[in-house]
Amino acid sequence: MALEVTSELGGPLRELDVELRLAAEAIGAAAVPTLLELRPRVAEPEDGVATLSSLHLDGEGDPDGLMLAACLAAHGAYVARRGQPDGVSTGALAIARLLVWAQRAAVIGRPLHVEWIGPPARAPKAEDGTHRVLARCALSHGPEGAVRRAEAIALVRERPAAA
Repeated sequence: MALEVTSELGGPLRELDVELRLAAEAIGAAAVPTLLELRPRVAEPEDGVATLSSLHLDGEGDPDGLMLAACLAAHGAYVARRGQPDGVSTGALAIARLLVWAQRAAVIGRPLHVEWIGPPARAPKAEDGTHRVLARCALSHGPEGAVRRAEAIALVRERPAAA
């Protein structure tokens, strides 16, 4: 893959136990069908490598090792399925961050329903009981380290607890 991670962002990823990393990657794989449906842009890095420096989620900051492993797995599978295994997609990474966050919330007992997901400029108005959650991605590429950014927003609603 043409995507690397900064040492600061990737630190928690390197500390993950192998079994936990595999479980996180399986969670990331579950995001691929939605990514394929939304089809965020995939590009080839100018110098063959892009470096992920931030994958921020409002209220949480940058991801921990589990979240990062899941997002990278979703991204890798997405670009491969789009026929560009060496490509990068800042949009796919931002969307994956939201999708994996929602899956993780469901696993820990706070089930969320994602009503809409996509670029902030296209987001519909949030209705009562719906919250906006924003993810931001930044990666650098090219000889001068040009920064490419993407944002994705999810409109989510908490599902009532099962009786």
